[in-house]
Amino acid sequence: MLDIENFDRKFNALIATPAFEQAKKAYAKAKHVFYFGHGGNMGVAEHAAIDASRLTDKSVHAPGGGVMVTSIQGDTNFNDWIMHWLDIRTRFLNKEECFVIGLSCSTNGISSDCVTTALNWAADNGIPCSLWAAAPKEGGIRPEVIQVIQHAKYYHTSELLSLAMTYELIDASGHMCPTIAKKAQLRRFETLGIEPEIGTSGIVFDANTSAGAQLSAQNVPPGMESQLKNLAIDFDGVIHTFDKGWHDGTCYGDPIPAAIEAIKSLSLNWNIIVFSAKVRPDRPLVDGKTGYELVEEWLERYEIRDLISEITHEKPRAQYYIDDKAIAFADNWDDILERLK
Repeated sequence: MLDIENFDRKFNALIATPAFEQAKKAYAKAKHVFYFGHGGNMGVAEHAAIDASRLTDKSVHAPGGGVMVTSIQGDTNFNDWIMHWLDIRTRFLNKEECFVIGLSCSTNGISSDCVTTALNWAADNGIPCSLWAAAPKEGGIRPEVIQVIQHAKYYHTSELLSLAMTYELIDASGHMCPTIAKKAQLRRFETLGIEPEIGTSGIVFDANTSAGAQLSAQNVPPGMESQLKNLAIDFDGVIHTFDKGWHDGTCYGDPIPAAIEAIKSLSLNWNIIVFSAKVRPDRPLVDGKTGYELVEEWLERYEIRDLISEITHEKPRAQYYIDDKAIAFADNWDDILERLK
């Protein structure tokens, strides 16, 4: 089987680093974002730029296209062409409103040097910038460049991580990456000739449902209104029978009665998020699998994975939380203390 270096654990560790947090803040502030790389990373950069342009309110670009690349290389040289492309792209823009991301798998050589040259130019011109690299870059790079190091062994792992990091930036900046199920739902609306109602935040919902009526922009930060359609559901004891506790560490249980049918029904109006401590990145592997992989395989077995927007170990933003261990708080701490005696 292809080695992707325990991708889930590596990704979760990576986005928790101070360097990625710094990059996340720079991305959130930026109006214009620029990706670039060489080889496979050129494709990753173009993919990232297209999806970020579609899913956010930012202007996002990558060099993409042989005519552009070869023309600038003909005017300059291989080492400097990305720098010149960046100079052309940022011309007349407020440099403080830009953010540059360079992708690299190698730490030395002409391809790596070309990326470094462009990042150094950005730093020298006051443009916030970040290097996403498989390994640390040794020397020759400005201290202002935010280095997010993936510690990846393979090209494919590094490139997959860079694309996943892009979607993390999109999500963290308050925009939503659509599920396949939601896209399919919209296509069904189109086929049936049904015009879904679009809220001011861009949320699709049915005005006849209680979910549509209960949306309130006061519950989330500005720009994150789409997350008001989130419904967070605990996994163990709510979806998955957990009557043996840890047992062997697997997802051994059957579905809680009516859970599968309920999720299918709720997914028509809500973005379903499954949360569980089982998917924490520090959980030991079971049969060589992470908790995330075990939960995802269980959801796939019962044919509801495509209805789930996200699987997480963190508390997500949501309109409601369904949890077998929760105590609903109703502005009365005395009641809570009494119940916990």
